[in-house]
Amino acid sequence: MQLTEQFGLRKTLDRLLQLIFISINLFTTFEYQNELCFLKIDDDDQYSESELQHLLTYFLDLIEVFSHERLHLIQDPAENSRYALNGGF
Repeated sequence: MQLTEQFGLRKTLDRLLQLIFISINLFTTFEYQNELCFLKIDDDDQYSESELQHLLTYFLDLIEVFSHERLHLIQDPAENSRYALNGGF
């Protein structure tokens, strides 16, 4: 992002803004059930499969920057737009 260059923001703040942006624009719901966290992605086919995988990987990388924990997403076989967060809890 060019926020760092344009406004002189620190890289940490830039990454935080990216995490917030991805969270708001990619996921439709965040659920916590039976001690598991679930994320649901918008089904409007806005992204190709490769773009979606790239965004999800980058999302997990950003979480790792802040939490120092490596998380994994497990896709729900019954519902392709739903993922469970695994690890670090």
